[in-house]
Parts: sequence; C-alpha cells; structure tokens
Amino acid sequence: MSTFATGYEIDPLTLLAIRHGTDKWGPHFYTPVYDELFSHLRDRPIRLLEIGVGGYDLRTMGGASLAMWADYFQNGEVTGIDPTEKRLTLDPRIKVLQGSQDDPAFLKEVCEKRGPFDIIIDDGSHIPKHMVGTFNVLFPSLADGGTYVIEDMQTAFWPHFGGSMLHGGEIMKLVRTIIECLNHAEIGIVDRSHAFPPFAKQVKSFRACHNLLIIEKGNNYEPSNYAYDLNNPRAATALRLMERELEGEPTVEGLANLSNLYLLGGNVAKAKEVAR
Repeated sequence: MSTFATGYEIDPLTLLAIRHGTDKWGPHFYTPVYDELFSHLRDRPIRLLEIGVGGYDLRTMGGASLAMWADYFQNGEVTGIDPTEKRLTLDPRIKVLQGSQDDPAFLKEVCEKRGPFDIIIDDGSHIPKHMVGTFNVLFPSLADGGTYVIEDMQTAFWPHFGGSMLHGGEIMKLVRTIIECLNHAEIGIVDRSHAFPPFAKQVKSFRACHNLLIIEKGNNYEPSNYAYDLNNPRAATALRLMERELEGEPTVEGLANLSNLYLLGGNVAKAKEVAR
C-alpha cells in the first residue's frame, strides 16, 4: 500500500492502473473494488478473461488493463477479446483473440481453449443486450468459486445504448433474474412452476457498486427455513457442526437452537430429545 503526498492510501492494483494508463482508475474507480475482491488470488495461477481490449478500431492501441492484470497476477494467464484485430506488444502470458461478444459460438470456443476462467470482466460494447447475452453464455463456464463482473452498467439507463431510464432495460431484468436465482429456494415455496435459468443454484452472491455488477459463482443449495430438509447437504453439515460443538460444551441457548433446527426439519422426536 503506497501513500500519496495528500495522505491518500493507494492499493496495489490502483497503482498499477495509474502506471499502465487504464481507465479503471480515474475516469472510473473500479480498481479498489477489484483489489478488495481479488487480492487473495494474486499469487495463484488464475485465468482471467476481459471482454474489450480498448483502443477502439486502432490495431496498435489498447491493452492497458490487460497489462495491469498480468502485473497484478504474476502467475496468471490473461485473455482479452475484441472485435478489432489487435497488434500489441504485451506480456507473453497475455493472449488477445479477435471476435465479438455478440457471437455465442466464439465465446464458447474461447472458454474451451483458454478457460475455465476464474475471473470474467465484461468491459466490451456496454450495450445492455450484449452484456446480458454474454453473461448467459459465459457464466455457466466460469470456474466454481469464480467471479463475473459487468462494468459500466450505467448504460442500462441510457437510451442511445439501448437502455431505459424508466426501467433499466435488459440489465435490470438480468439483475432481477440474479436475485431470483439467489432466492430460488424461497420462491419455490410460493410458486413451484417458476422458471429459473439452468445456473440458478450456482449464483452464490451478488454485489452492486457504482457502475459495477459482481456475481460470484458457487454452491447455492441452502434450504429455506420454511421448507427445511435435514438431508440437504448444507443443513446436514450445520447439524453435524452444532452437535459436535455442543457435545463438549453444551449451552442452553445452543441446545434450544439445535432443537429448533430439528423441529424445522420435521424430526419432532429428535427435537424433543435435545430439548430434554
């Protein structure tokens, strides 16, 4: 962590952003968020995909953020895709592929050749329709425990990008879908016919920052406490841990909670036994 003369502390990724000249710091303020998210991965052989290389239609321009990521993840592989052919001199661990994010076949090919990716960052066209389509193709291919980021989602509200000030267009529909996926166990109680995307149980967490959407992939099999299943893997693990800890040092409060958990799961006999 470095400090400016003003006393402002700067994280390592922001420092790299300044050195490489990427707009992820200054015009935007993404790098402190990214450093918070990814600092624990810095020494790991992660695979990162960034959509959009920068430099617009100029072949020898762009790649600043790719260079930043390669410096940040010293043991990682970085892949960039862009509709324009790029001729850039970059770190050997960086691969730039030409293709459109609006081409599902191309995206799947990238995942097959360079994935599975631990981090995917959509800094591409910023067209809401493209952003949603890209997410639907790439999120299922994201590595378990991986993170998917959509940058510059403010275009959800800008009509000239296809967004809408009234309802946020396609991006806000995606946000609703993600939140529904997070709460699939609860929604299923009141509407068993509700349609979820295939990856619903893989949306582990969702976070929104200024102009950023961050979706974490992982196990989302937690049961609802209104339909608690003691055979559910998460519920079974909770029971084992609670019983183990309370066996050695039982507390009234802990045993009462354990009894209630059995009651939620429909095991009345066990709930009574613990209560006694």
